[in-house]
Formats: sequence, C-alpha cells, structure tokens
Amino acid sequence: MLTGGMAYSEQLTAKLTEYVSFIAPVVILPGENELQALAEGAYRVLIGEETAKEYTP
Repeated sequence: MLTGGMAYSEQLTAKLTEYVSFIAPVVILPGENELQALAEGAYRVLIGEETAKEYTP
C-alpha cells in the first residue's frame, strides 16, 4: 500500500509497483493524511486508549 503525498507521483508509484508487485498487489491511496493520523494518535493518548511512546536517537 502506497500512501501520502508522494503517492501522487505516477513515476514513483509506477517504479515501486514494478519492483514489488510480484510479492503482492499494490494499492495506491494518494493524500496527505499524516497530520490527521498524528492528531488522532495524540487524542487516543489523551483519552487513555494508548500510552505515549518515547523514542531516543
């Protein structure tokens, strides 16, 4: 599954599909939903459905 803003690039999605389609079908869902997903994740932490994770470099 290819998502995000880069999925709008036909050249990129065509090449990636060429390289990986023998493994499984490729689904392309272009769109910039990253901020919505980030906000929904923060909300789940705030209401106690999930716990926040801390990543260190």
